[in-house]
Amino acid sequence: MVWVERANLAVAKWLMVFSAFLAFGLSFYILVAVIARNFNQPIQGTSEVVTELIVTIVFLQISYCVSTGGMLRADFLIKYFNPNTRKILNIIGYSLGILLFATVFIGNIEPAYQSWITGEFEGEGALRMPTWPARFSLVVGCSLTGFSYALLLIKELLSLIGMNQSSTVELEI
Repeated sequence: MVWVERANLAVAKWLMVFSAFLAFGLSFYILVAVIARNFNQPIQGTSEVVTELIVTIVFLQISYCVSTGGMLRADFLIKYFNPNTRKILNIIGYSLGILLFATVFIGNIEPAYQSWITGEFEGEGALRMPTWPARFSLVVGCSLTGFSYALLLIKELLSLIGMNQSSTVELEI
């Protein structure tokens, strides 16, 4: 199980770094677009580029957030429960996470495929941005995030029945 966790974290980390570079590049693109607009030379298609890249950036980073325990939860409330209740609440939360991301995955796999096949694009005129990269990043991100939640669920279930794992994945940033 440890090698699966490490492989999952390695893939999630790589996607997080890739999307961080995208975010960094997007910030410079927006800066240039704002400066150009101030000189009455707007860059055509900025909204399409930003729309598509924001989706890509978000969904490529979600798996890393889940894998490292960075997702938002009510720790201020959970700390008052006993350990078994905490584990049960974690199991419910992880199960809901799997359900959510599996639903989004299932709902978007066909549109992603169709956008690839049909050459779907966003925008008219000067810039026509293909939608398949954002759609496939959503599909990839949701599948990896659901898998990360599944790993956390298995780990929590093993902990609940007394089969603690002594070795856990060390987080290296």
